[in-house]
Amino acid sequence: MANIRDIAKLAGVSLSTVSRVINQEKYVSDEKRKLVQEAIEKTGYIRNGNAVKLSTGKSGIIGVQIPYNNSCYDQLIDSILLATKEKGYQVQLLPTYYEQETENYYYSMLEQKLIDGLILTSRTPHPINWSRLLAKGKLVSTEKLETTEVPMIYADREQVYNQLFSQLHAKKVKDVVFVTKRSAEQSITTRNKIKAFEQYFGKAEEGKNYFVEIDDYESGYAWAQKQAAAGKIPAYVYTNGDSTAAGILAAFQEAGFQHKKDFCLVGEGNSSYSKLLNFSTIDFSSREIGQDCVDFLLSDQQQICCRKEAKLILR
Repeated sequence: MANIRDIAKLAGVSLSTVSRVINQEKYVSDEKRKLVQEAIEKTGYIRNGNAVKLSTGKSGIIGVQIPYNNSCYDQLIDSILLATKEKGYQVQLLPTYYEQETENYYYSMLEQKLIDGLILTSRTPHPINWSRLLAKGKLVSTEKLETTEVPMIYADREQVYNQLFSQLHAKKVKDVVFVTKRSAEQSITTRNKIKAFEQYFGKAEEGKNYFVEIDDYESGYAWAQKQAAAGKIPAYVYTNGDSTAAGILAAFQEAGFQHKKDFCLVGEGNSSYSKLLNFSTIDFSSREIGQDCVDFLLSDQQQICCRKEAKLILR
C-alpha cells in the first residue's frame, strides 16, 4: 500500500508538500498540487483519516446541537451542511431533547476535541460556566442568550414579535393567541413572546392567550381540533412554525372554518408550507445565519455578536 513517501518520490516534491496537499492547506503552487494529485491517483493512495486527525489536532467535524428533529430547523441545517461541505468539513447533528445531561455530554465532546466547533440552537436554561467551556473549544449560538460571553449570530426575534403584535393591535384585532413548545420558565423565546404580547393585549395567561407543547403539524392539528370542537376559533393564531400552522389550518378547515375569513394564521420559517397554503409567516434569516456560523467557527475570530433582521411576511 502506498504511503506519503511514495507520493513524494513519484511527484518529485517534499513530504511537507504532500502533507499540505492531502490536508487541503494553502501555500502550495498549482503546479506542485497537480503533481501530487496525479501521483495519488497513480498509486491509489488512500488517506488515513485517523492519522490526519492525530497530526492536525482537528476532527473535521462541526457539531450542531438541536433540541430534536423538527422542520423549523430545516433551513438552518441545510445551510450549515452546504457551508461545511464547501470547506471540507462534516456535520454531526446532536439532538438534546432538552435534557441537561445530554447537553453536558455534547459540551464535553467540544472540550475533548471530538468536534472542532459547536453550533447551539435552543438549549435548557441550566447555568453553564461559559468561560471554562470557551477556553476549551469554540462555539456559537443562533439564539440570543442572556450573556455577553458567548459568541452569537441570531435573528432579532424580539423586534419582530413587537412588530407583529403592534400591527394586530393597530387593526383592533381582539382575539389573538399564540402557540409554543416550552413554557415561559423553560424558554427565553416564550418569555419574549409573552412580553411583546402583553404590551398590546394585556396579561397573557397560559391556556387562554397562549398554549404550550405545540410544535409540529400533528400537535397543531390536535390543538385546533379541540378548539373547533369547543367553538373557540381565535381571530389570529401565531404559531411557532409553518408546519404547525399547516396542521392548525387543516383542522379548522375540516371543521368548516375559512382561512382569512373566520381566522388568520401567522407561521414561522417562510417555508413551502406558508407559500403553498398562503398564510403569513416570519423569516428568521436562517440560511444566512447557518452560513455565518460555519464561517465564524472556521475562522481565527474569537468573538462575535451579530444581529440579523427578522422579516414579517404578510400574505
